[in-house]
Amino acid sequence: MYCDFCSAFETPETVSAYCNALKTEIRLMAKRYPFARVSTVFLGGGTPSLVPPLEMASVLDTLREAFDILPDAEFTSEANPGTLTGEWLNVTVKRGLNRLSLGVQAAQDHLLRGIGRIHTAEEAKEAVLLARSFGIQNLNLDAMFGLPGQTERDYLATLETFQKWGADHISAYSLILEEGTPLYRLVNAGHVTLPDEDEVASMYEHGIDWLENAGYRRYEVSNFAKHGFECRHNIGYWQGEWYLGLGVAAHSMLPTDQPGAFCQRKGNEADVQAYIHALQNGREAPVDEVDFVAPEEAMFETMMLGLRTTFGVSEQRFEQLHGVSLRKRYGGQLDSLVRDGLGQWMNGRFFLTPRGMEIQNDVLMRLMD
Repeated sequence: MYCDFCSAFETPETVSAYCNALKTEIRLMAKRYPFARVSTVFLGGGTPSLVPPLEMASVLDTLREAFDILPDAEFTSEANPGTLTGEWLNVTVKRGLNRLSLGVQAAQDHLLRGIGRIHTAEEAKEAVLLARSFGIQNLNLDAMFGLPGQTERDYLATLETFQKWGADHISAYSLILEEGTPLYRLVNAGHVTLPDEDEVASMYEHGIDWLENAGYRRYEVSNFAKHGFECRHNIGYWQGEWYLGLGVAAHSMLPTDQPGAFCQRKGNEADVQAYIHALQNGREAPVDEVDFVAPEEAMFETMMLGLRTTFGVSEQRFEQLHGVSLRKRYGGQLDSLVRDGLGQWMNGRFFLTPRGMEIQNDVLMRLMD
């Protein structure tokens, strides 16, 4: 309804063929990276809770056999509250699942219907209780603001409801109207009205205040957590760790020996049938793009991603990654941000002030000079 993600029609035959192809890709990539030690696993970019439990069990067994997954690994799955079952949780928790991210979005049924969600608020609460009953100790709930017909009172009530349900982590996102989605067409046709910019800005600011007062520390632009429940997987992205994506439309960032490149990024094609066909016939997953990242671009990405977080960019980490001092490369721009009250140094790190976080895009433009 509102997301522009890769999707495909679900049939038992397609799901089975896809899972078999995914297992083949897992084994192929494990041979390519035999010394990889996996500290986080994330099932997502779709609705893993739709996968039949036996198929999911087989995929996760293959993953564990192929890769060295560390004993203390964070193991997350996304799930739709309307499709989560005890059978699915049983097989995934037995294979290491210890963190669940539920796409609840709102605590009001009329808002959920307005964005095409298949669950009700009561069903979302039941999904939370079900996850806890299977031992999930780390639970994220997604909240959205700027939804059709949503008021600030609705949004704050959603956050309060999530707190009452015992959320350990809350991801709070503004609705982004994606071209080509049903909601985009409804808004353009005048059938649906979104809150205006001032209303959305007020939801954003008051939502941050409410979450922090309730004990959820903001550690990234859209992410808030109780102490110790920050998402390690996403922190890895923001700190420039290598990652391997497996499956349709999955993306990776990996080291490379390409002359003049810092690393390579690649993305698998989004065509499910092409993915299945290639792996069934002994080939690797078809790749949509390969991008060799130049050192200068990589330095800017380290800044762009690190400054999304409240812990910012470490001088030591920057120099380890890029072989040049953070102050030497960006000293002038960072000094100007400090003078303008948009950034500050502390304990060997540079990070943005609350004002800097609000106008992050403008800050990043200044780093491009």
